[in-house]
Parts: sequence; structure tokens; C-alpha cells
Amino acid sequence: MEQRRAQTEPRVSEPLTWQEICALHPDEWVALVEIDWLGDSDLEFRTARVVGHGKMRNEPLAQARRVRALYDEVGHFFTGAVHVPRRSFLMPSAPTPRITR
Repeated sequence: MEQRRAQTEPRVSEPLTWQEICALHPDEWVALVEIDWLGDSDLEFRTARVVGHGKMRNEPLAQARRVRALYDEVGHFFTGAVHVPRRSFLMPSAPTPRITR
């Protein structure tokens, strides 16, 4: 019975820095709570607790559902390098105008 309860209770880490989170969960998506933000307008924080992690974007959020009611805020971050496409698909380049005389 004790083992079953341990499996169903959500795991919440101790407060960790971003560097510690990246070392524990390299190239993974993480769900964070109790985020101690450095400022109001940026994404830097002192520490946070991990409530979910995984290789797929939806995995940590699914794990965090068990504790969502306990926290006002759940952050969703990726610990690896972000790869941006070389060409933007949001704003395609305009065709070269033809000059006719």
C-alpha cells in the first residue's frame, strides 16, 4: 500500500537553479513551480521546483496536472539549445517587382 501511494503522489523537487535543472534534465522540457523570479519582465529566476519533465513537450505538463490546483503558476521551459529555422515561415519574402515600360 505504501509503495502504491509513493507512485501516485506527485514528485516536486527541492528548489534548484536553472543550471541544476539543466544538468538533471538535459535537452528536456520541464514544468516548474515556486519560481523565484529575478524581475517582472524577463525569464530569469533564482530557483524553481521541477514538477514534471520529459523529451516531448506535453510530458511535463501532463505530469504537472496532479499539482496544478496547488500552484497559481506553472512554468514550461526547454533545457536544451533552441534551434531556429534559417528562414522565417511567418513572413515570406516578397517577390521582386517587375518593371515594365
